[in-house]
Amino acid sequence: MLATIRTAYGPNLLSRLLAAGTHQQVDECAKAAWILNGEGLIADEEMAYLAPVIDHQRKSIAERMRVARAAACVRHCRPAIPLQKRAASWLRRRSLAKDCIIPTCLAQAFTVSKLAVLSVIASAVMDRGQSTMSLPEIAARAGVGCTTARYAIRDAARRGLISVSENRINGFWNRPNTIRIVCGRWLRWLMARKAYRATQKAGGRAHANWLGPPLRNLIPTIEILRFSLRSTMQQPAAIAVPPCWRGRAGFDWGGRALE
Repeated sequence: MLATIRTAYGPNLLSRLLAAGTHQQVDECAKAAWILNGEGLIADEEMAYLAPVIDHQRKSIAERMRVARAAACVRHCRPAIPLQKRAASWLRRRSLAKDCIIPTCLAQAFTVSKLAVLSVIASAVMDRGQSTMSLPEIAARAGVGCTTARYAIRDAARRGLISVSENRINGFWNRPNTIRIVCGRWLRWLMARKAYRATQKAGGRAHANWLGPPLRNLIPTIEILRFSLRSTMQQPAAIAVPPCWRGRAGFDWGGRALE
């Protein structure tokens, strides 16, 4: 259709539209086409042909830009955790939660995962008086994620069980937070537990010393008394001894004394 028009504005605009790669270039071509159409340099039939081409170019450029953004911003997918590691983390979490290192009246407000986190913190407090472990280390020891560990520390601090002190170096870096137990009931529970463990260890050593060296070759010996009818007939005056166990000699199985 454009070949029948005498002016060359239509073919030039069409080639520019097909070569456009951005919305700005398409808008410039569309603006020039409408201005030339208003001045009469492009016929209405030619403008009716260029209008759908302009819309199609805008849509195609938008689609190409969307695909390019999606390819550039690849979503980070966390690799799947193997089943064995997941089972090991769950077992470690349950064992820490069942260790009873926090009073029952306080433990009923936390989940199993949060109890595991508090158990790791309480163990560090029992050993060093405070916890200076980083959040990833606490999460790894408890077998939970960093988010769960952060929520557990936040909930315990809100309930007044622990105190969290930040160790800032500057505006961008800081050392791991210092966590201390401030709940008196929890501290008394830990002190009693520590004393009980010391008593158990001392009692175990004393019991081991009292037993002395272990015995060897503990093989039970059984004395078997044989009975011979021929020897009994040759010696009639002697009392016949029936085959029996020790302690029941002189009696048959019916309880009657032998003469």
